[in-house]
Amino acid sequence: MARPAQQPLLKPRPDLIFIGSEKGGVGKSFVTSLCVDLLDVVGVAARIVQIDDQERLPTLYPGRVTTVPTPKLADLRRDPGVIVSTFDPLFSAIEQTVSDKVPTVIDIGGPQQSLVEQYCSLVDLDEELTHAGLNTIWLVPTTAEPESMRGAVRTATAVRRVLPGVTNRLILNLRDGLFHFYPGAPADLLWREQLLPLGKATGAIELPAIAPGSWQPCEAAGQRFLDIIAADVANIQALTGRSRPMAKVLRGDIAAFMAAANHSLGPAIGVDIGGANDH
Repeated sequence: MARPAQQPLLKPRPDLIFIGSEKGGVGKSFVTSLCVDLLDVVGVAARIVQIDDQERLPTLYPGRVTTVPTPKLADLRRDPGVIVSTFDPLFSAIEQTVSDKVPTVIDIGGPQQSLVEQYCSLVDLDEELTHAGLNTIWLVPTTAEPESMRGAVRTATAVRRVLPGVTNRLILNLRDGLFHFYPGAPADLLWREQLLPLGKATGAIELPAIAPGSWQPCEAAGQRFLDIIAADVANIQALTGRSRPMAKVLRGDIAAFMAAANHSLGPAIGVDIGGANDH
């Protein structure tokens, strides 16, 4: 079965990188961390906006994350315009990027996705981004689970409607397995009739899986990808409680994953770790 074509390097490097899908648990924060770490490797300290209430990103990147609180439903019912003031921190970060050219990475929680779409439509954010000359990409992660794929299709379609000037890319997260399905099964039909054509139209990126069992202990210890790659074996042992041989395997697996992710995801965010990318 034909795969969506991998996309060439975007030039210049995106000023804004949105990561969002309406389905939770598809690896949005994982992709956000990966983007931030890949940019850090090439000396670009992106600012981070989190439209979610989780603590993972602020813990991993202290002092670099602006959290946009989710408006209360009662407030939205009383005054629908409250959505605009709620997202003022996001707009402020965008204005900062216009001013200092430092990229902003925006992580959007599943429950907040529809609110962000409403905001983009309400303030005509597409016109603002176009007027400012910002190169913007929206990454839509999905796993091979049917509901995740449906959510990705709905999200990508909505983003194309409210932000027509923004580059859209599907992230095929191979964490839960390949996008190969029993012929004729509901998941296969969903893939062939909806997700695959969408990927061919917008572009799709396959994100490789980390070797099973290698990332979970590091994530549980509150570590970034770069933290583990740069750590000595004894430190990894202390963080994860694993044996010295296993600690070496963990570090090697994560380093291999980062190299593979640089190859697949790096071009979309203007990163080339193997060679200087001066944007």
